[in-house]
Amino acid sequence: MNEQQRLVSINEPGGGQAPAIFIGMASAGSLIYYHEQLPPDLMNELGKECKLPLDIPKLIRKVGTFEPVHRVWMGPAYAFPETSDEWSQNVQRIGQDHCDLLAEHFPELTDHLHEKWPVYAYVIGDSAVAVCCSARLSDHGAEASLYTATGYRGRGYAAETVKCWQHDVKERGHLPIYSTSWDNLASQQVARKLGLIQFGVDFSITTVELRKGCDV
Repeated sequence: MNEQQRLVSINEPGGGQAPAIFIGMASAGSLIYYHEQLPPDLMNELGKECKLPLDIPKLIRKVGTFEPVHRVWMGPAYAFPETSDEWSQNVQRIGQDHCDLLAEHFPELTDHLHEKWPVYAYVIGDSAVAVCCSARLSDHGAEASLYTATGYRGRGYAAETVKCWQHDVKERGHLPIYSTSWDNLASQQVARKLGLIQFGVDFSITTVELRKGCDV
């Protein structure tokens, strides 16, 4: 965000399209953020419509009066319990000296290990078949990013990998967070296996392109 607390880009390696509006909802209340190029009058209109329960079609129509809507995201956000069970010995921490384990299924992660610390993988033979790393990092927390190779899903490898990732994040003094979309049933199943605690919901609307030529 910029100094005015307006959204500029996504906190991921390489940046990315920031949503036109982001709403984080939890029992303590909601946090609402707008893209830096959204007109003030539209922000005011959207703010009036951000009371629960959200009228999502209405929000989409209002954002669409500025630029065509490209994507709508909504999903649960989870915290980890205080303790977790022991994890599989097949899970290894991946550093530069072990990046060859990513070559078969996750070569795109090799050049981003330092941006996604800590990185853990469930290893079978000489290949990582499931990886958990940090999608986003801040001074206070880390959000999990989980990948499982096709053909190895539904076997519990992802959950074992997440256990190690969250333990490492806690040891570093950060708060581990796990979030997903409502239509990602496999990811929600991982959350259930781990006994994660839902504390909120993320909602965002992303447009195709801003009038000034910047992605949103």
